[in-house]
Amino acid sequence: MKSQTIKKKQATDVYTLLSVALTSPALKWQSDRGGRSNYPANFRGRVPLKVKTAKTVKPDLPQFNKLIGVKDDTICLVDNEYFVWVNSYGAVSAILPNGEKLGLLPSEFDVTEWHS
Repeated sequence: MKSQTIKKKQATDVYTLLSVALTSPALKWQSDRGGRSNYPANFRGRVPLKVKTAKTVKPDLPQFNKLIGVKDDTICLVDNEYFVWVNSYGAVSAILPNGEKLGLLPSEFDVTEWHS
């Protein structure tokens, strides 16, 4: 019984994370304004769905986490896969199990799955 409860909770979590990923603005519009405002050329018009982190990523300025309400478990661990939210300019944020989003730099992840 306990095993079924754990599997059901994990499935629910996956659906919750996926539902956030499906709200990515890049799915509707991708910037073509030029320069640094362009959607990344290496995405080739595709929108990332999942990424694998190349390093452990923590929020910037951790000394202010409590002050601004960032949860303690807001962290992306190396070699883990995360669903992502992508804005229209190509900025990628990992969607964490605690409900937070954590922005990632291009050097911190590899795309493992794209929206179809």
